[in-house]
Amino acid sequence: MYLTPEEHLSLWNDFRSGNTKAYAKIYELFAADLYRYGYNLVRNKQLVEDCLHELFLHLHHQKHKLSPTNNIRFYLYRALRNRLLDSIQKQNKFTSEETTFNQAEFTVQSFESQWIEEQVLVHQKQMVVTALNKLPKRQKEILYLVYMKGLSHQEVAEVMNISMKSVYNTLNIALKTLRDYVNISFLKEGVLGVSLGSLVNLFFLPLN
Repeated sequence: MYLTPEEHLSLWNDFRSGNTKAYAKIYELFAADLYRYGYNLVRNKQLVEDCLHELFLHLHHQKHKLSPTNNIRFYLYRALRNRLLDSIQKQNKFTSEETTFNQAEFTVQSFESQWIEEQVLVHQKQMVVTALNKLPKRQKEILYLVYMKGLSHQEVAEVMNISMKSVYNTLNIALKTLRDYVNISFLKEGVLGVSLGSLVNLFFLPLN
């Protein structure tokens, strides 16, 4: 379901004021998406379920203290990522963030293929999906957050706890590498290659 920034803000403010229907709506809209994101990061169903449950309990108990936001997904992604990181690092105090999330996969599923233009043939869609899943894990996470979930570069930096420079650099490398993979696959089948700009325009339509 698409929500404008104003609708995000209104729904979040209703929840913060104690509206139980708004709380239920937020869970309905974002819980499944949060679970997928968390599972992509750690590949541990029980841990993700526990952290997601704890997150929504925390939100319920602390609703009056929460700050406003016009992007609920960004707010919840960051909160879940931090909660997962804390949980894993408590189990092993020597585990770094990089090590914690080194199993992140971000496999593109069919239900998340809406961001590829409808006019592109199904076979070509699969070629792009295959190319995406060849990228390093951090590159896939940034592409996932920016182009599939519509977060801003600043929001991605905050979610992943990295600098804006790292976001831009990693994003540029990921796009160029993806373009190379896609072009190689396309050319093998006699399809004209795509430029970097065309790749973004054709295959990375942000979802909200």
